[in-house]
Amino acid sequence: MGLFGKFFGNKKSQPYVHAGRTLTLKLTRSLNLPGWNEGLPNYTHEEIAAIDRSLSQFQNMANRELGGDAKFHPDVIPEIQRKLAGDALAELARYKLMIQSEDIPTDWKPIASAFLKAWASLLDPLSLLELGDLLAKVGCKNEAKEVFQVVLLFPSYAKTLWGKNDDDLLERIVGQAKETLQILS
Repeated sequence: MGLFGKFFGNKKSQPYVHAGRTLTLKLTRSLNLPGWNEGLPNYTHEEIAAIDRSLSQFQNMANRELGGDAKFHPDVIPEIQRKLAGDALAELARYKLMIQSEDIPTDWKPIASAFLKAWASLLDPLSLLELGDLLAKVGCKNEAKEVFQVVLLFPSYAKTLWGKNDDDLLERIVGQAKETLQILS
C-alpha cells in the first residue's frame, strides 16, 4: 500500500473514499492549496495546536470521568486521535471562515485546505459540504461541483462510517449536495 493508501486506510472497495482520495489529490494540486505534499497533509502550527487542544481536552474529560489517569487500548487510540483531529480541523476552518468579515473570503485557501484535511481524517460528508460551499462562494464552481459529486457517493459509505443507518441525516446530506449542484449548474 502506498503512502496515500496508508494515510486514508485500505478502503479500495469504497467508491466514496476512492473518489474523495482522487478529489483530494486533484484539488490540492489544481488549487495549489497550502499544507499538502502529493496528497498528504502537512499541518500548520495553528492546526497542530487545535489538534493538541482537542486531544488534551478529551484526555482531561476521560481522566475526570474515570477519576484518574485514563488509559486507552492501543488498538483504539489511532481511531480516537483521527476523530478528534478531524473535528478540530473542521472547527478551526469554520472559525477562520467566520472571522473573515468579507462575503467572499480573500484568504480562503488555508480554510479550504483545513476542510479537506478534516475530511481526510474523518471521511465525513459534512466537511466536504462545507468545502464545496466555500469553493462555490470564491468562484471555483467546477471544483465545487466535483466536491458535491463525491458527497453524492456517501450513501455507499454511511453505514461504514456511522456503524448504522441514519436515513434522515443521509437524506439531508445528499439533498443538500443535490440542491447545491442544481444551483451551480
